[in-house]
Amino acid sequence: MPTSASVTVFYIAQGDAGTSGPALGCGDSAVAVTSATIMFTDPVEGALRTLLANHAAQIGQSGLSNALWQSSLSVDSVDRSGGTITAQLSGTLTLGGECDIPRAEQQLLRTAQQAAGAPVAIIVNGKALSDALSLK
Repeated sequence: MPTSASVTVFYIAQGDAGTSGPALGCGDSAVAVTSATIMFTDPVEGALRTLLANHAAQIGQSGLSNALWQSSLSVDSVDRSGGTITAQLSGTLTLGGECDIPRAEQQLLRTAQQAAGAPVAIIVNGKALSDALSLK
């Protein structure tokens, strides 16, 4: 049954060193932002879709940045079998440099986990998120 609600997505406060949210690599923070009301059947799918639909490098006047702004990813499925939640994404993951790796990882993981209320494994084009983000 479709639900209409806001979701929480995460953006980056660069150089914030954990002041505004959980600290992550390159001295940044992950900051929770509540979206406008959206329609979704699965909260993880809805939250990730909302995050990935934003192609702005900067989030309004907030000072927050979006490491995923150049990426063209879509949510293919969210599987909740066997006590594990797995989100399958596909498309192009484009980052702006080495510091965007932890930023993009935390944006995706924290957004999915906040929606699920549990850990979520993220697969991008058949690869684990950490492998998809690897510079190798």
